[in-house]
Amino acid sequence: MKLKSLSLLALLAIFLLSVVLINQLGSRARLDLTEQGLYTLSDGSRKILAEMKQPLEIQLFFSQQASKDLTRLRAYATQVEELLNEYVLHSNDMLSLQVIDPEPFSEQEDLATELGLQAVPVSGFGDELYFGLAVKQLTEEGERDVAVLPFLQPDKEAFLEYDVTQLIYQLQQSRAPVIGLLSGLDVRGGFNPQSGQPTPAWMAIEQLDRQYEVRSLSAELETIEADVDVLMLIQPPALSDQALYAIDQFALRGGRVLAFLDPLAESATASPMAMADPASATSLNPLLKSWGVQWDADQVVLDAANALVVNQGRNRPPLRHFALLSLGQDDAENNSVVTAQLESINLASAGHWLAAEDAQSEVKPWLFSSADAQLTDANRLRINPDLVALQRGFVASGEHYNLGVRVSGSASTAFPEGVNGKKVDDHRAATKQLAVTLVADTDLLTDRLWVQVQNFFGQRIASPWADNGNLLINLTDQLAGSPDLIDLRARGQYARPFSKVEALQRAAEERFLASEQRLQQRLQETERQLAELQQQKDAEDSVLTLSDEQQAALENFQRQKVEIRKELRAVQHELDKDIEALGSQLKVLNIFILPLLLTLFSWLLALLLRRRQQL
Repeated sequence: MKLKSLSLLALLAIFLLSVVLINQLGSRARLDLTEQGLYTLSDGSRKILAEMKQPLEIQLFFSQQASKDLTRLRAYATQVEELLNEYVLHSNDMLSLQVIDPEPFSEQEDLATELGLQAVPVSGFGDELYFGLAVKQLTEEGERDVAVLPFLQPDKEAFLEYDVTQLIYQLQQSRAPVIGLLSGLDVRGGFNPQSGQPTPAWMAIEQLDRQYEVRSLSAELETIEADVDVLMLIQPPALSDQALYAIDQFALRGGRVLAFLDPLAESATASPMAMADPASATSLNPLLKSWGVQWDADQVVLDAANALVVNQGRNRPPLRHFALLSLGQDDAENNSVVTAQLESINLASAGHWLAAEDAQSEVKPWLFSSADAQLTDANRLRINPDLVALQRGFVASGEHYNLGVRVSGSASTAFPEGVNGKKVDDHRAATKQLAVTLVADTDLLTDRLWVQVQNFFGQRIASPWADNGNLLINLTDQLAGSPDLIDLRARGQYARPFSKVEALQRAAEERFLASEQRLQQRLQETERQLAELQQQKDAEDSVLTLSDEQQAALENFQRQKVEIRKELRAVQHELDKDIEALGSQLKVLNIFILPLLLTLFSWLLALLLRRRQQL
């Protein structure tokens, strides 16, 4: 009896100790069992959190009352809060989280409005929903630097971690990296002479503006300021020797260069000024030569294996466009942080790069075509290209053409004597640390090849369907010195589809579609027969009557129609029956079989422990 009492006391002590440990460590001890690690921070986020030097406060705003009937949104809000708690746990007490419910006419609602969070109407009674976050930092002057995500859209869930980590990284920097942008295209917006309306900036460039200080440079530049971290060249116009010399010296001093050149910039068709500048594709040729790269501005890469299918218009079948390419993992450098998580990169009328025979530098491809490719004259694609002719004249060369290259190592100046015999004070004749990245297309940055942009209550919302924008950010991150952000482009999705049910639905829909097509074919055949029979009637008979043959054809059609409808109902019934059977199997498994197996396992374990005690 005494032994039993001691055992009970020991169990009670263990229970109390467990409660204390759970209270102390429970918030830090976590196990993420989701397939895609939805609640686990990536290595890049953890590294940025580990390097935090100034404390930050995250304020998550979510309207509880306005969202009471929005079950999926509330579930997503819980997921967001759990993920933010992970940030707090890995921040070495440099992050704190405050969850705020901005009730109507409250100080919390005023705070959300002051921070610039987006209020979305959710009913006809004037209710507004807030679901955004703000990251705050207290500066030495006592003022708060703030970065916000105005509204956390569930369809952008895959980019949630990247967006949050980007805000934290941004507030930890003493200054934002500076991107010097020089372009002959309307990448930052322009004017459409046909509509008489201004055109918005390209979404790819707009995304850069959110993370960096993007500074526009003039084609007449004479020097590049020392605080420019990355020089971005997008189909620059014809440049003077002085401007080329400035770019040359920037690269030789260790500046990073990211250049997009295009044998046929299709986006320029909307800009008469760009079309009037034929030298834009060759403006950098003197520098390319000194960097050890060859570039032919008159040739475009055709790729049959990676060609996209385009719609040719009404009454014309879709056709593959051999100059409109969609590249995947097999077309990119292995183990590259720039392209590792990108699934689709779309290009249009792209050129190619070659390493010069006498190059001092190392030219390393990181984006390339398939071997089922060839080169063609760019003029064939300038105005209404004949896609059928491109296919008929296509002969694969068996060569992979370099669409993107990285140039590093040694290089010499293209202006050993300066310009007009004048050199800058710190003139560099050569370097061993060249850092130039080249892409043989500019159209990949245009909205039409990767993103759908919508206006969401005055806010431009990007819904990407390809990874072109992520590619630009990755390249810029790498060159600007923040590679830890690169592996945060996309995470898993919280909503998981019922793949088995969807497979059953697809199979039934295929059968349904086949039956429907048979019905349409029979209908068309019957109508044709009716038309032929009617033509045989006396043309002078103005009263529409049916002959015996017509009446028989109609009755036959009605019988066929009834039979097809029965078949369609049977198909739908089979679909419902398969799904109901699957549901019944899952219920039996969850309600009976699994508990029974667990009970048997527990009984066997108890029996084994009892036998050991008896021994």
